Amino acid sequence: MSGQPPHSPNVSLLDEEGICMLSLDGGGVRGLSSLYVLKRIMDGHNTERKRLGQNPQKPADIFDLIGGTSTGGLIAIMLGRLQMDVDECISAYNDLIKVVFNEKARVHQSKFSLLGQTQARFDSGGLKAAIEKTLRDRGLSPTDSMVDSLEPNCKV
Repeated sequence: MSGQPPHSPNVSLLDEEGICMLSLDGGGVRGLSSLYVLKRIMDGHNTERKRLGQNPQKPADIFDLIGGTSTGGLIAIMLGRLQMDVDECISAYNDLIKVVFNEKARVHQSKFSLLGQTQARFDSGGLKAAIEKTLRDRGLSPTDSMVDSLEPNCKV
């Protein structure tokens, strides 16, 4: 051992070798809490970068893989594929949940029918419209390919 600590104060744990993965759970409007936790992490990381005279980074610059389930998957696409910073993603997600998870969009009160079968609680048409608006706001068309011919730094 060299006698030096394994991590000097100027080295971010996010910059270590290996695969750095971000996993986001679903949960409807609760997905916003994941974004606020990530914002806190990114703010700390970028404060240190600024102190060192470096440019701020987005999650897609740091994480090799971003994935999620349900609304966490939508957030993963916004952060990884659309390359949003966390503040942009929070804003877009707030717009999305206003359209998708309001009482007018609710089609069933329960996840299960009287026969015990699963059913959607919200209308998928609102979700589709909200996603298309998010894409248009980023200068993309809903018909644009979401797969690049080049290998992206961050996979979703």
